Amino acid sequence: MKFADRIKTDHLPALFPVLLAWLWALLSPQMLPADVAADSPIAPFWTSLWQSTLLYLPLLLVQGWLSLCLLPAAAAKRRVPLALLWLVAFVLYPAGWWYWRQSDATVYQFGSTDWLLVSGLSLLYWCQLIYQRRQHDGPLTGWSRLWSLDAVLLALLALWTLAWACLLTSHPPGFAKQPIPVHVDWSRIAAEPVLWLWYLGQFAVLAAAMFGCYWLTRYYLIRRVLAQRGLLTFVLLSLVLILLSYAPLSWLLLQLPMNQGVEVPAVPGGSQNPFDWYNFNFMLLQWLFTAPIILAFERQQQDSALAQLRHQQVRTELQLLQQQINPHFLFNTLNNLYALCLLKSDSAPQLVLKLADLLRYVVYQGQQERVLLSGELDYLQHYFDLQQLRVSNKTTVTVEFPAETGSWQLPPLLLIMLVENAYKHGVETSADSSQIWLSASIRQQRLLFICRNTLPAQTANTTDTGMGLDNLRRRLQLLYGTDFVLKSGPDAAGCWYAELQLPLWPESP
Repeated sequence: MKFADRIKTDHLPALFPVLLAWLWALLSPQMLPADVAADSPIAPFWTSLWQSTLLYLPLLLVQGWLSLCLLPAAAAKRRVPLALLWLVAFVLYPAGWWYWRQSDATVYQFGSTDWLLVSGLSLLYWCQLIYQRRQHDGPLTGWSRLWSLDAVLLALLALWTLAWACLLTSHPPGFAKQPIPVHVDWSRIAAEPVLWLWYLGQFAVLAAAMFGCYWLTRYYLIRRVLAQRGLLTFVLLSLVLILLSYAPLSWLLLQLPMNQGVEVPAVPGGSQNPFDWYNFNFMLLQWLFTAPIILAFERQQQDSALAQLRHQQVRTELQLLQQQINPHFLFNTLNNLYALCLLKSDSAPQLVLKLADLLRYVVYQGQQERVLLSGELDYLQHYFDLQQLRVSNKTTVTVEFPAETGSWQLPPLLLIMLVENAYKHGVETSADSSQIWLSASIRQQRLLFICRNTLPAQTANTTDTGMGLDNLRRRLQLLYGTDFVLKSGPDAAGCWYAELQLPLWPESP
């Protein structure tokens, strides 16, 4: 996939949080009744549209830019911390706008609610992105479990419990006086900590009831009933459980001290009747709202687990293919060393040193997922030197490698297969002089590697690629899918021509 295509597919979803906050801030005043809207300080719609554009368009651009900076091709060039960019755009910039425009009632205002909405949605998007990437690394363990759906729901219920405890402590006598002002009196809370704990415990019971309904839906109704019995059984059993449980749960909540002797108790129906139809409606709506969200998270976890399994299978197959490469190279080199030792050649010590360098690269770098292109080309150069100690009297090697390869990376031990084939089929089987031409170049983030060698006269017209090229093609398919080019065969000059094109990755920062 080209870089421009990745911008289109990966960049646009990051804009949705800002777009949603922008549209809500723009359209919500228009939803008010006519008599209320007439007194609203917000400018008419079209005026509000272009004025809000001045505020939200920079936020939209920064949100998109942050997403662009997370792409692999841009990560290597990143210098400014992304968290700092987010703080400047979503905290300092709105604060500066508010301070600058607060005295002008005719200009579009950026209130605290607007700021909380846009910054909260943006932060939720990046947290969700971090959660997805963490799932790709494997099952959630340790502190990473804080990203789970259970932990997030518990955190939200805890915040809800704290908020209600603070509100009721700040405004006595609790539910006996309606409506309750949305204002927290911290001095009163500090003066009456026992009352605050009294409310906190009762709302914790409410939160526990809601979490219990969620837990039953996720771990029993969805994971067991829906998975094993089907959709109809899941729906019917869910409705049966709601009808059986809504009245007992409502009665339990009505027994809380804060619901005693008040006109509007803290139950969905707002009355002392546990069988109130609104209580049933609340549980039904809770089930209709939470079930799709749970199903979405369950599907995401299942997809992540399947992706991990496929990734592990690919790694296992790659390791098996890699194990087929290393012994082949090692046995050939040891045979060369054995022949030189029989001849008592002075080249034997050099051959041992070259072999040690090559084996060190195979053992340590060959097991990595990616290596530097410069290291891979140095490995090939050592391989040429090693082979030329044995066949320099009849073989000429012409190498054209780039002087500067930057920090580009690729999987290890891919190029060596083409070079080994050149020696195996073009040099070792020929008694005549032979030639090998090698070239490597980088074009638009892709490597073009060409290996060309002369062939013995009796095999000049062969089309047999050998097991080595089949092995290489399979590795490329596992690593790149279809985003590579590998072609080989005899050319018009009677030489064997092999060409490999594949994408390169920038070095991780």
